[in-house]
Amino acid sequence: MAMEDLKSKTVGMLGKAVERMLSDERRAAKVAKAVGAMQKGKEKLDRAQENLLKNLGVASRADYKDVGKRIGAIKRRVRHLAEKLERQ
Repeated sequence: MAMEDLKSKTVGMLGKAVERMLSDERRAAKVAKAVGAMQKGKEKLDRAQENLLKNLGVASRADYKDVGKRIGAIKRRVRHLAEKLERQ
């Protein structure tokens, strides 16, 4: 139980610190700008990584997701066809 108390106190203190930090409009604007810049940087990095993998002939995360969706659709179709055959 002591660990939960410590975790709760830590979260509470962190929340107060963030609230105090963001209470100043200029500071909040700077934080928002920094977060936005980080997000844009991550997007650029993700695109560069995807392009690199594509150029190396390695499947990207999106490729794996697409294949997973296709496999799921095929499994559903097979189940449907199997049910049809069983009814006949």
